[in-house]
Amino acid sequence: HVIVLQAIQPSETLEAALSQAHEETLRVALLQRAVACIASHHRAGLEQRDIHLNNFLLAGERLYTLDGGGIHDSGTAELAAPQSGDNLALFIAELYPDDDALLDRILPAYLQARSWGSNDLPVASLRRRIGFFRDRRMRRFMKKVFRDCSAFKCVHSWRSFRVYDRTMDTAEMVEFLAAPDASLQRAGAQYLKQGNTCTLWTTRVNGRQLVVKRYNIKGLKHRLGRAFRKTRAAVSWMNAHRLGMYGILTARPVALVEERFGPLRGRAWYISEFVAGDDASSLCAQNPPYDAGEIHAVRQVTAVLAQLALSSLSHGDMKATNFILSGQGAVVIDLDAMQRHVAPESFRRAQRRDLRRFMRNWEDCPVIKAMFTEMMHKKNLVTES
Repeated sequence: HVIVLQAIQPSETLEAALSQAHEETLRVALLQRAVACIASHHRAGLEQRDIHLNNFLLAGERLYTLDGGGIHDSGTAELAAPQSGDNLALFIAELYPDDDALLDRILPAYLQARSWGSNDLPVASLRRRIGFFRDRRMRRFMKKVFRDCSAFKCVHSWRSFRVYDRTMDTAEMVEFLAAPDASLQRAGAQYLKQGNTCTLWTTRVNGRQLVVKRYNIKGLKHRLGRAFRKTRAAVSWMNAHRLGMYGILTARPVALVEERFGPLRGRAWYISEFVAGDDASSLCAQNPPYDAGEIHAVRQVTAVLAQLALSSLSHGDMKATNFILSGQGAVVIDLDAMQRHVAPESFRRAQRRDLRRFMRNWEDCPVIKAMFTEMMHKKNLVTES
């Protein structure tokens, strides 16, 4: 069967519109329109089961719903409150965790469209369901990053395992991933770090500057200890995609390569795109009084710390050099010790360790330390033991 639809032009998806809406008032306005549209579905007894940001299209003052195949008719005059709440929570779970702070301003637009009061859809209950659906979405996505799918190309055998971004599936990339160490002989390749545990260098593939991090095997005891565990490269690959799902800036993950002998793991390589910019330790190289650039950088790094907290993520190695001050904002790197915590107390303990380590970066620059302390208090970040 073929369905022919009218082309709606000019238009953009709700996801594209939100990605350009950097001011809070613009984001709130867009989301209010979206939840009012969803309320109109529910008033008609309809449930959009494949509800996500790309299934809404903005054209001027109108918001269209796409993908009619995902619309379910409940058979009732209006969708019941439990189903309505779950469907709305499923939509909001598509947003980044830091957008949850806007919920108190977004939800009234839905309640008004349904002629409901706050007791008909309690915000606390909605928040719990948003957390449930966001966690479920993350679990499903984390399974995809290690297998062949529309987003990733996966090639594995008895001796190796490789997974990489499908948009970079070229002959040059395939050749590079077959022997990543050979890229050290390429023109322009440069060591960033040479250590027993890991070796880090930059190279160019497909015209892109990449960072290759090889996790070394130090000896027989180390090999046996790592053979059955997930490699640190795999942890970095997984966490980079996790950060992307949460809207936290990190170097774009490109590929994961592991040496295998059947189920046994050996050396591993994590490849990401190079991020231009100074690391946060450069803030200490400046002299007070600090200009707007340094203050803005401190604010950007603090914002990343707050995003990690909202997502219950601990970093594990909060050195200043693991935050790159890029043109897009502060970028967090070195993700092989990052963990997501389910238990709140476990996260609070890890967060305290992280932030104590983070504040030690600024012992020799007290003005920067005072700036971070003030901004972290404003974000309600825990620094005390």
